[in-house]
Amino acid sequence: MNILNLKINNFGKLQNKQIEFDEHINLIIGNNESGKTTLLKFILGMFYGLSKNKSGRPITDYDKYTPWNSGDFSGKIKYQLEDKNTYEVYREFKKKNPQIYNKDMEEISKKFTIDKTLGNRFFFDQTGVEEQLFCSTIVSMQTEVKLGEKEKTTLVQKLSNLVSTRRRQPFFSKNYK
Repeated sequence: MNILNLKINNFGKLQNKQIEFDEHINLIIGNNESGKTTLLKFILGMFYGLSKNKSGRPITDYDKYTPWNSGDFSGKIKYQLEDKNTYEVYREFKKKNPQIYNKDMEEISKKFTIDKTLGNRFFFDQTGVEEQLFCSTIVSMQTEVKLGEKEKTTLVQKLSNLVSTRRRQPFFSKNYK
């Protein structure tokens, strides 16, 4: 799966951001508090929705990433699956279910499993990847790149998984501002 591009209308501190991704590996690099983690949470939110459950945390992801200004809590993401089919998802985070479009921009949202608790399960239906698996294999958070032994092992495992599942080797670095 390749994320082609995304548009963040408003999500946490991020507003009116458009990002085009390289078809290879993308590194999001930026200063502390520049929005790197918020960008990753946006991507997860687009695919899996935002939890309104605290799950032992002091604040829900929904509340944490509600826009800092009064703008539209929404965005869109365009991605391509391994079978070369392209999809675009528009999500208003105040609503449970996103709008999913195929390459011809036909809305296909109702073709996917709708769970009363989780909402539209389009991304799981397309990829078979649950959110936890997505996070543990595709995304490396900033805290996992520290030099501790446990974190080194986690990073090495993720990179090994990536190399074994992807044939593309070049790295592309993108500074995030």
